[in-house]
Amino acid sequence: MDDRNMNAPRLLNRRGFLLGATAAGSTLATGARADATTVLTVAGFAGPFQSIFRTVVMDTFERKRPDVRVVYRPAMNSAQMLAMLRLERQAPQIDVAITDISISFLATAENLLAPLAEQAMPSLAAIPPWGRPEGMYGVAFSTDNLTLLYDTRALKSPPGSWLDLARPDLADQICLPVEDTRGVVLLPLLTRMQGGDYRRSIEPGLAVMRRFAPLVATWNAQPDIYTLLLAGTVALGVGWNGRARMIAQANPGMLSAVIPREGSVAQINTLNLTARAPQGELAQAFIDHALSVDVQAAFAERAYYGPVNNHVVLPEALKSAISGPPEAAARAMQLDWRFVSAHYSEWVRRIQREVISG
Repeated sequence: MDDRNMNAPRLLNRRGFLLGATAAGSTLATGARADATTVLTVAGFAGPFQSIFRTVVMDTFERKRPDVRVVYRPAMNSAQMLAMLRLERQAPQIDVAITDISISFLATAENLLAPLAEQAMPSLAAIPPWGRPEGMYGVAFSTDNLTLLYDTRALKSPPGSWLDLARPDLADQICLPVEDTRGVVLLPLLTRMQGGDYRRSIEPGLAVMRRFAPLVATWNAQPDIYTLLLAGTVALGVGWNGRARMIAQANPGMLSAVIPREGSVAQINTLNLTARAPQGELAQAFIDHALSVDVQAAFAERAYYGPVNNHVVLPEALKSAISGPPEAAARAMQLDWRFVSAHYSEWVRRIQREVISG
């Protein structure tokens, strides 16, 4: 019997556990602290992120503020979050929105967000300049890294380079979901590997991505690439380090993530105060709490996301799990997110037209 088929019942059980944990987190978010007098609404990513954010950030804030109940509204991604903010433009229901940094720039430009009050938020002083770039009202909450994901049952040796996505022996075993932020940040990295500068041209990156195309089994990971890898449907792909490690921890011996020797690109998740938020002052207190040293360190330990507070010191093993070994971490690429946000839609269209359809 195929070993991958033997793992199917186990996958369903573990996936059911993860979904159950998410559902439980959602129930807690909407049902806990019914005696509280004030409700604060946070919109953020669904899945393992939600569960850990509830425990590490929301629960600890509620303990500090017994008069407050924090409600979590899950969304599948930042694009859905932006759609929620647009829909509620005239009557906002969300106080704090968690999005990736490119969406934070867009939402700022569309007047969907409000600036943060420096004097009311001491933790802002510990955030580096890249966490509060010009032209964005939000503030960085965590960093994540683009990574190669692989089925440890199918590949006995971990991949070591982004160019392993062009390995002929992996034909029809590769999932490349790059019609979103993954592709948008992979392009500058591939361009740098070819000696180019993405701010001048992404042609070198597109040329490398076209080399991957003939080997790709699917560009559309449904429901997501992590599930496809756990099921043994594909053996190699591109995803996010934090989520991959959380899921791998719940499914030992099935899935792993590796940051290649050429380095990775740090994606940034942001906390944003909604314009005309129902609980604006309380929302800023919540954001300040989320950026505090203890909360940042605890979230990094549980979720494998990099902290943004300059005063957080992580153990070396955890730093390596988040950013890769020293040689890969030293090659980490910091993007000009204002530039990337301005070209985001154009780059996605070019990937669709010149790589996937080409």
